[in-house]
Amino acid sequence: MLVVAVAAATDDAAALSRDLLASPTATALLERRCGAPVVAEVDRTAQKDPTPEQRTRLGIGPDERVVYRSVVLSCAGVALSVAENWYVPARLTPEMNAALEQGDTPFGAVIRPLHPHRKPLEQVLGGVAPYVLRHRALVLDGEGRALAEVVENYTPAVLR
Repeated sequence: MLVVAVAAATDDAAALSRDLLASPTATALLERRCGAPVVAEVDRTAQKDPTPEQRTRLGIGPDERVVYRSVVLSCAGVALSVAENWYVPARLTPEMNAALEQGDTPFGAVIRPLHPHRKPLEQVLGGVAPYVLRHRALVLDGEGRALAEVVENYTPAVLR
């Protein structure tokens, strides 16, 4: 019976992965699944510089400012995703930057006016324990310009 539950969870994680690949942002998908707004619990003390490879994928030089945002995305008090986000503030509006720096709105919701879409870089079914799925992606604006690189780890709660 445990094997069936694991297989079902794996099938569910595969379906979640397909849904994420088809969704413009993780936030949009999580809100559809939850049926309520998703909130970002931001760790404002977390800092992590982008790697040279990330800077290359973002299309920026070594001196361009990149902001790191570590969040837990929750709906109705239930953690659905633990995510890291390296974004280029120069590619966002001042209002978007203020919302990200000061608020609890998820990145995907803040940048919605830029018509974002995802370019997948990596997906790991089964994720890294205790997560069921890990996605790494570039978030691009409607013109195809990289806004951010994200690493998203999905909790078992997102499959319920």
